[in-house]
Amino acid sequence: MDNCGTEKIGRFWATNSSDDCLDIAVIGGGIGGAYTGWRLRDRGLSISVFEYSDRVGGRLFTAELPVAPGTYLDLGGMRFRGSAHTILTRTATELGLKIIPFPLRYGNADETIWNIFNKNLIFFNNSTMYPSPDDLYKIKTVDGTLLYKMSLDNVYGRFASREAYRYLSETGGWATTVGSHGALNGPTISLSYPVTTGPPEEINAIDGGMGKVPLTLMEKFLNTSTSHKLHLNHQLMKIEKRQAGGYNLGFRKTQTTDGITTPVQVSVLPVEPCESSTEFIESGGWILTLTYTSANAPDVFRGGNMGNKEVTICARRVVLAVQQRCIQEIDIPVFKNNPDIVKNIDSLVGIPAGRIYLAYNTKWWKTGNPDITHTKSDLPNRQTYDWSTGTNNVSIIMASYHDGDLVHYWRELSQFGTPIPGSLPGVNAVTDVVKKRVEKYLSAIYNVSQSDIPEAVGGAMMLWDKYPFQAAWGDFKPGFDDRKVRDMLYKPSASDEIYLVTNSWAPGNLQGWSEGTLIAVDAVINRYFNASK
Repeated sequence: MDNCGTEKIGRFWATNSSDDCLDIAVIGGGIGGAYTGWRLRDRGLSISVFEYSDRVGGRLFTAELPVAPGTYLDLGGMRFRGSAHTILTRTATELGLKIIPFPLRYGNADETIWNIFNKNLIFFNNSTMYPSPDDLYKIKTVDGTLLYKMSLDNVYGRFASREAYRYLSETGGWATTVGSHGALNGPTISLSYPVTTGPPEEINAIDGGMGKVPLTLMEKFLNTSTSHKLHLNHQLMKIEKRQAGGYNLGFRKTQTTDGITTPVQVSVLPVEPCESSTEFIESGGWILTLTYTSANAPDVFRGGNMGNKEVTICARRVVLAVQQRCIQEIDIPVFKNNPDIVKNIDSLVGIPAGRIYLAYNTKWWKTGNPDITHTKSDLPNRQTYDWSTGTNNVSIIMASYHDGDLVHYWRELSQFGTPIPGSLPGVNAVTDVVKKRVEKYLSAIYNVSQSDIPEAVGGAMMLWDKYPFQAAWGDFKPGFDDRKVRDMLYKPSASDEIYLVTNSWAPGNLQGWSEGTLIAVDAVINRYFNASK
């Protein structure tokens, strides 16, 4: 015990009084963290949200190209299903956000080119009904094996020819049409359009971009009470139980430059015992104030040496609103010492994904293809969308929407060349090498000579394959009943106040949708927080 009333927990310093504990610490500033804070905003609780980077939104990330003002690029989630995603629809309405149609949908059948094996094809849609969730777990193969216990590759390997396997792989538009994930993910993924009957499903977006949802949620949460805080550039490293109750959360402070977040390395002067040192940080549009004494400050504050800034926060409850891989990288002894928790958290195969946008002064891709708004291809850019046109007539094409191993292909290419004029900076930059390669594929798909493609005037790129987003979404591994996994992981340890609110283990196909996260938040709050006042 230090003479200023602090104790050292591992390499972190923390106050020892339970009076200093937050009621709730929410980890993650994406839609899950923002929605959690917003749902609990009027309970009279002290709540802080801690975000790894300098940006609120997570995988809902809306950007704007300087050359195309008024045109928003969704680098992550870009749409939602109006009738099926009821929580998101209701929440956006309550926030006062404008819901608009997303006319591109998933690619309209009569506006889509399939470029497969160097040939352009046309799609004919024959919709079918889909089994109920309970029926899915009763489906067996002809030899009596339950389908959910098999991988998709195993099913295709036993019951389909190599030609059929290749056809599904090349025409599905997604890497996850085949793979080692559970076979129950296959029927919905391998179909090109939603399996519904009747009128077309309503597909919507948010005016100004999907990123406005978490930003508005966070703003309203912070404005409700002075006891609500947002701490940007904080990476959670460890959660430990306190003898006095609650948990000590060990954070490493980070810094973000052009979208790249790294640990902070600093050198500061020592302070006298119990002397206060206050730090003001402007980050991502928010002003954060952090006050330390020499006793409870991280080691780098005590000695003036170079090192990572590390702080500890006490909280009575912890809500982890982050992806599976982030949870696995946090040192949580109560999780790691329980084999069932470890097994169920590790029940997913992470699927990375990425997007590349290019801007031009003309819609050259419409030459000879006036009605085409979407393409699917076996080329490395996989899918394209005729995105939109800005107020100054600069037109934008989503030149690539890809997933799986192709993300690594584009990641490697992005390391070469220099950013093109008008590109977003840093991690979102499109280099001349990437532009040239993706234009090669666009040339083949749209049947336009590459030499006739005009010079791009801007671009943006996002690859969801690195911490804290090693995956854009996940699929269950073979042998897991997702209903049981999900029910357990809302509150993995019965004796602990640690909760998971993420779409990583969401039902159905919601692992790739914001609605899956909102469902998890509502489930946790309704089960475990309704007694809070």
